[in-house]
Amino acid sequence: MSARQKRFPANFPIVIRQGPEMIGATICNISTGGGCILTAHRFNKGDKIVLDYTFGQTRAIVMWSMEKMAGLKFESELTTHGLHNIRDLTVSA
Repeated sequence: MSARQKRFPANFPIVIRQGPEMIGATICNISTGGGCILTAHRFNKGDKIVLDYTFGQTRAIVMWSMEKMAGLKFESELTTHGLHNIRDLTVSA
């Protein structure tokens, strides 16, 4: 079993697309392989979604969901550049 990649704190607003539905969310932590989102929408384990942000898109699968949080695994790893863009553009709380 491989170790989980290092997660970095974030506060980055995104739009999630699930079929025709568009849902507001915030990335609260991120790694190149996945992350955690906060949203009022309830996702189910196994849901396939697309994260839209200012500089691109990432396809992901929901690995777990609890109340207003969901853990995601990205279909393809983010580049180091993409990870740093999200970390650098994080909105101050």
